[in-house]
Amino acid sequence: MKRLLFVIPTLRMGGAERSLVSLLNALDPARVQVDLLLFEAGGVLQSQLPDWVNVLESDPVTRGMILEIRYHLKEAAKRSLPAAAARLWMTVRSKLGQKLNLPPKFSWDIVKKHVPKLKKRYDAAIGYLEGFTDFYVIDKVDADRKIGWIHTDISKTRHADKEAAYYAKFDKLVTITEKCRDAILDRYPAFEGKTIVIHNLVSADEVRQKAEESIETEKTPDVYELVTVGRLEYAKGIDIAVETGRILAERGFPFRWHVYGDGSLREEIEKKIEALGLEEKMILHGTVANPYPFIKAADVIVQPSRWEGKSVLLDEAKLLGKAIVVTNYPSVSDQVCHGETGWIVDAKPEAIADGIEHVLHDTVLRAHLEKNCLETPDKTAAILKIFYRMIGE
Repeated sequence: MKRLLFVIPTLRMGGAERSLVSLLNALDPARVQVDLLLFEAGGVLQSQLPDWVNVLESDPVTRGMILEIRYHLKEAAKRSLPAAAARLWMTVRSKLGQKLNLPPKFSWDIVKKHVPKLKKRYDAAIGYLEGFTDFYVIDKVDADRKIGWIHTDISKTRHADKEAAYYAKFDKLVTITEKCRDAILDRYPAFEGKTIVIHNLVSADEVRQKAEESIETEKTPDVYELVTVGRLEYAKGIDIAVETGRILAERGFPFRWHVYGDGSLREEIEKKIEALGLEEKMILHGTVANPYPFIKAADVIVQPSRWEGKSVLLDEAKLLGKAIVVTNYPSVSDQVCHGETGWIVDAKPEAIADGIEHVLHDTVLRAHLEKNCLETPDKTAAILKIFYRMIGE
């Protein structure tokens, strides 16, 4: 039996977090023994973990070094003023660098000396999110095999030079689509032999079962219900969605747009919705533990992202047979075929509005998209086969 450690910052609602929970539920406890290290425990998805997974939580200083400074700096400062000062300096330097468009610095160098090592040894340790999570596994975990998991298209992110040296230390680098793999190899050609693709695991049985949960809906005749699930962050394009809502409202299109998720831009987006008078049409519900009944109840799923690695929402929507309108970020074609399993549009408010109206008004197209999505095969067995091989079983 393999002793595994997974590391992820939290189990709040997010694509990587949902995919990890699905993966852990699919693993065989007769084949693997799993510790899951959370920098902060108690996220909304934690209750969905299988009971045989042993959850660990990091110490307060580690939380202060790695998680959002506004929530954890005070707690870290009570235990180590030098650590808190280092974290504060890292944040200030990062924000100044972005404002002045300076090359990014390798911030992990600043905080790592304040982060204690994990004492237990593992057969394999897996950093399940790029950045500090991966670097923690390299520097702070004792394991025979170390695996870094990258959930984004790194061509869209700023990387410090030293990051390559860290990723070179992994035995395997996992990414979630072929285009994301290409982006890694474009930047780091030397990683050709260690980089593999493991698609996000989304269990058809689990999604469809959870989608049957009873919910209260505000279904109104002749009003289309739009649903987006995602973090309220720049990459996810929720601000673009609000502008799209403005255009739809000006056209007299009858809709309510439900957004499930939270993030650092919530206050900004709420103000924008209020300024445009869209409070009754653009509804921010926050994080929900089970988004599937809401996805199932939607007339169309809208993904307005500026970029993605691989969208868990799209896979979930396909399994529930929902029509999809999605923006044309680079990796979208790994999941959606235009006109067959979704409708791909430019990442501009007017183009998204046009796509939503087109799909909902063309009932033949909508039925075609829904039918093809519902026939999407479950890839669980193939994904697990690759995973077990990767950990050396």
